[in-house]
Amino acid sequence: MARRWAAMLERCYVEENQSFEWYGARGISVCEEWFDFETFFEFWGEPPFPNATIGRIDNDGNYTPDNCRWETQAQQNNNSVRSRRITWKGRTQTLRDWAREYNVGMRRLWERHVRRGWDFERALTTPCPKGFDQEAKERKERADQLWQLNGHLYNARSRHRRKIRLGLHTQDLLAVEGADPAPRPSRYAQNIDKVLALRSQGLSIRKISTELGIGKSTISAWLRSADSEAAAQP
Repeated sequence: MARRWAAMLERCYVEENQSFEWYGARGISVCEEWFDFETFFEFWGEPPFPNATIGRIDNDGNYTPDNCRWETQAQQNNNSVRSRRITWKGRTQTLRDWAREYNVGMRRLWERHVRRGWDFERALTTPCPKGFDQEAKERKERADQLWQLNGHLYNARSRHRRKIRLGLHTQDLLAVEGADPAPRPSRYAQNIDKVLALRSQGLSIRKISTELGIGKSTISAWLRSADSEAAAQP
């Protein structure tokens, strides 16, 4: 539960977190009482089933007691802002749920409808050589094989993308890939001067957020960080 709690806060407030763009950058925040782990744990207790995740009912809402529940990973995936929802015959479901219901390979359905532009009914009802479960099983096996071969490289890319300090070995791996191992300027570094300038003009966090198109919680976190840095300087 401590890991779940820390991961929740990092997604919302740590820009270097690989999921920040889907949470903190969209203005998703954590209610004040859950900043305290004991209060958080008192509300949730232990996970009720294996691999249980904390999901938000309203995907655009914050982490609050009335907007959160225990979910399976499948429920989390369906509720993601990245899940494509399709309305057909008066019903709205994710592409994945439609594929499962009609026993069509998820990847095949995506290729037909999204990439090739097929009409949805045609994409869904045209016979598919692989059913949903078979395709999912084969894709997982293939992903596991690729991870065994290239997992070290995937980790190197992730560390580079999150601007984590890289060891010499990791830099060598990225050099082979043609990636520049030098850390890229963070979103904070690119925007904090603008944020501070707008605050000096008397603008509220809400107005700064609207002006720059950055979430209010992100602006607030940046200002706290900048104030802490300024206070630490001699």
